[in-house]
Amino acid sequence: MQAKNESIQNLTQIFGYGYAHIFSEVTESVRKMHISKEQMAIIEYLHLHKEATPSELSAELNVHKSSIAHALRKLSLKKLITAKKNKLTNDKRSKLISLTPAAAELVHEFISNIHSIIGTHVEDLSEEEAKTLLDATRTIIKIINTDGGLPNETRS
Repeated sequence: MQAKNESIQNLTQIFGYGYAHIFSEVTESVRKMHISKEQMAIIEYLHLHKEATPSELSAELNVHKSSIAHALRKLSLKKLITAKKNKLTNDKRSKLISLTPAAAELVHEFISNIHSIIGTHVEDLSEEEAKTLLDATRTIIKIINTDGGLPNETRS
């Protein structure tokens, strides 16, 4: 039980560090474009799912439809999303939202920055330390995937 408690503390420290340092460094592009958390959540969702209706975004992100509509208008003005007719429904008003190449590039830049920053933190590991870290990360990913997992958010 002591090992599990220490692991929880260590992971809390790792996640806290990542949140406080890595994401603050890589979000400079997001700040420059004045992208809100809600808008970024939409971009992330569309990156993982390729397209969605505004209603799906509202339900999946647990955000009121009017807030989604406002965020989509802002993203459209920034040329980060595109809307096309939803051919899966008979409703001509139904739209499918997807990312533009500019938004895909933003996501790619964001992920590349994460890789780069983490890479600088692990570049001086010995071969043995790198193997130990690899085993630990594989174990964490296995646990995450066993719990229902998450879509791979780190690959474009």
